[in-house]
Amino acid sequence: MMAGSQIPEIFDDVKLVIDPETFAEPQKMFQELKKMGENVRGSCFIIGPFQKIEETFMNLSRLEKKKPQNVGHKQRSHVNHNTSPEMKSSPSPPAEPVVVDAAVMHYINKKHSLELDKMRQMGVDMPVQGRHLMFHARDKKLRTDQVQFVRERFITFYQKIATGLQTRLYDLNASETQLLLKHFPELLVSHKNYGVELTGSYLTLERFERFLRSPPKRSPPKQISHMDNTHATASSPQNQPNDKDEICCICLEPLVKSKSKTLEKCKHSFCRECLKRAFEIKPVCPTCGVLYGALKGTQPEGGKMQTTQDSSSLPGYESYRTIVIRYSIPSGIQKEEHPNPGQPYEGASRTAYLPDSSEGRKVLKLLTRAFEQRLIFTIGSSSTTGRSNVVTWNDIHHKTSRFGGPTAYGYPDPDYLNRVQEELKAKGIC
Repeated sequence: MMAGSQIPEIFDDVKLVIDPETFAEPQKMFQELKKMGENVRGSCFIIGPFQKIEETFMNLSRLEKKKPQNVGHKQRSHVNHNTSPEMKSSPSPPAEPVVVDAAVMHYINKKHSLELDKMRQMGVDMPVQGRHLMFHARDKKLRTDQVQFVRERFITFYQKIATGLQTRLYDLNASETQLLLKHFPELLVSHKNYGVELTGSYLTLERFERFLRSPPKRSPPKQISHMDNTHATASSPQNQPNDKDEICCICLEPLVKSKSKTLEKCKHSFCRECLKRAFEIKPVCPTCGVLYGALKGTQPEGGKMQTTQDSSSLPGYESYRTIVIRYSIPSGIQKEEHPNPGQPYEGASRTAYLPDSSEGRKVLKLLTRAFEQRLIFTIGSSSTTGRSNVVTWNDIHHKTSRFGGPTAYGYPDPDYLNRVQEELKAKGIC
C-alpha cells in the first residue's frame, strides 16, 4: 500500500470456520489458537475484524494439513473414469473469476502493488484475462477455501479502491507536474497530447487542486507529505485540535481553533467549511472513512424500483421462488452533482434477480434502502458500450441474468448474497 494512506476497516464481523479434522495434528491447531487468545475446542468458528481473521487464517495455514487417505481409492477412480484430464488434475473447483475495470486495475497495479503481492504470497496467481481476474492455485495441494479466501480479500480491497476513484485532466507543464506531485504520490500520472491526466481518489484530487490554486505559505513541505497521518489526538492532552503543527488535510492550511471541528467518532480534525463541503458529497471522515450519517448518492431522481415474484427457481436455489426487481430511470438533464451539469443524460431500465429465501429477502430490503438513498445508479460512461452521459450501475452488483454463473452476471453463485451485503455495508447500508 502507498505510504501515508490507510484503508479503513469496514468489515468487523467476518466469520472463520475451523475444522480440526483438516489438520494432521489438531492439538497444534488448538495451541496456535490459544496463543492468539482464542480458547476453543472441537469444530468451531471465530468472528472478528477482517484483519484479525486474516492473521488467524494465515497462522493456521502454516500448519501441516492432513493428507488424504487411500480408503475408497477404487471407488474414486471409477467416479473419475469419464472425466477429462483437466478435471482429474484439479480435485476441487477453481474460484470464480472477478470482473474488473481496466482503469481501476491499472491504478491498483501502479499504486497498490504491495497489497497484490501479499495476496500472491498466499500461493495464488491472479492473471487478468480480458475483463476477468482469475485465481489459480500455484500448488495443486492448496485447498479451495484458501483460494476462495484470496478471492474474497481481493474483492473487498478492489471495492474500497474503486469507490471514489476519478480521472481528471490538467494543463500542467513538466516542472509543475514534478513539483506538485512530489507531495501527492497517491496520484497516477499519465501524459497525454492534450494535457496531464491524474487518477486518484476524489479527496486526493480535491486537495491537489486546492494546493495547485493556492500553495500554503505557512506549512513546510514535510508537513504536506504526511498530511494523511494528522490525528486530532497527536499533540493535545485534552484531545483537542488546533495545535500549531496541525493542518487540515483537505485545504492543507494550519487549523484555527475557532474555525475547526473534531469528528466525534474518530477524533480527526478539519476546518469547519472544508468538512461541510466534504460531507455534502459523502458523509465520511476524509482521513479514515468512518461513516457519519446516511450516504446520499448521485442517482437521478424520479426513478422507480418495482418487485414481483414468479414460481421459477434460480440455479443453486431450487427450493425457492424468484424475486424479480425492475428498475426504471428516465432520461433527463444532469444536475450539479453529475459529471456534466446542464447536459442531457440517457435513462435506463434494468432487471435483476434474487432468490425468495430469507437471505434473499434481506438483500431486497437493503437494496430498497440503497435505492431510496440514490446509491444504486449514477451517471457516467458505460463500461460495455463506452457511451458517455448515460445511467450506469454504481458499484452495487446485481444479478441481471438467471443463468450463466458469475461471469454472465447470473446464477449459480453461492457467494453473491454475502458479497452484495458487503458492498452495501461499505456504503452504510446494513
